[in-house]
Parts: sequence; C-alpha cells; structure tokens
Amino acid sequence: MPPANVRSASVWNPLDRFILSQLTKDGLNPSPEANRATLIRRVTLDLIGLPPTPAEVSAFLKDDAPGAYDRLVDRLISIRDYAERRAQDWLDLARYADTRGFADDKKREIWPYRDWVVRALDRNMSFDQFTIEQLAGDMLPNATIDHRLTTGFHRNAPQARGQTYPVEEYRLKGVTDRVNTTGKVLV
Repeated sequence: MPPANVRSASVWNPLDRFILSQLTKDGLNPSPEANRATLIRRVTLDLIGLPPTPAEVSAFLKDDAPGAYDRLVDRLISIRDYAERRAQDWLDLARYADTRGFADDKKREIWPYRDWVVRALDRNMSFDQFTIEQLAGDMLPNATIDHRLTTGFHRNAPQARGQTYPVEEYRLKGVTDRVNTTGKVLV
C-alpha cells in the first residue's frame, strides 16, 4: 500500500507517495517540476532513445489541452522506434554485440536475429512466447523460418573456428556460456 500520510502537490500517482515518503525520511524535498520542453526531451530520449525533433517539441508546447503528456507518451510507444529502444536492453543481456571470442574475429551475420527481436517487441509478443521461441523455436511443431531464426539467441556465444582449441572443450565452454547467459536474462 502506498504511504497514506504523504500530502503534496507533487503526488500525481501512487508511486509518487513512496518516493515522497522516502524523501521526507531523508530530509529532502522534491525537485521542482520540469518545464514542458525538458519533459518532452526526457520522455522521448527515455522511450525511443532519440531526442525529439524541433517540430515535435513545438507541437507539444502548443498542446495545452488536458492529457497532452499522456498523448505524447501514447504516440511514442506506438512507433517502431520504441520497440528498437526496448530491444537494446534485451540484446545487451543476450550478448548480441559479443564477438566470436577470438583476437582475429571475423564478421558475424546475426542481424536477422536482432530484427526479429525488434519485430516481436513491436508486435507486443507475450513474454512467454518471446522466451519459448528464443530458447526452442526450432523445436516447435511446424517450426517456421522465423522460429528457427529466433534461436539466434543461442548463437551469441563464442564459437570454435579452426583447430585452436579441442572441439569438445570449446563446446563445453559454449554450453556453459549460454546456460549462464540464459539464467541471467531470465532472472
């Protein structure tokens, strides 16, 4: 339950009550509300990872009807850029940007997996389906090319090339790496 003893003009929603309660305990006051130009910059950078265009800022500043901020947020989360920004966090956890694991790394063609993640998030795929397809998409009944593509999640591990390491040793390192990554992603 949100703290009931918090009374302030800074309370816009129940979460604010928790924040204000802690600030009060720490002897602090909330910062003044940001101006509208700062608000659109902050929310746009946070939701899509890009600054707003001058036209977007101008339109937001001119919209003084109630709910302008909510409409802005709704617009931002409805565009593909929002899915791209959300995908960054998942891809970082899944180690998308990792190399093959050698000093002489060659180019890896794994961008189709990245594009699948963005499409899945853009379609608001349920998390259970998102997870199933990445962990075992190739094992689904009547697996499609996309289902097989999703298992690119498992291809983000170092891979043995040539005769540098004993094959079994490197296979075990790869399995351990993916189990550790899977555990970290899903915890």
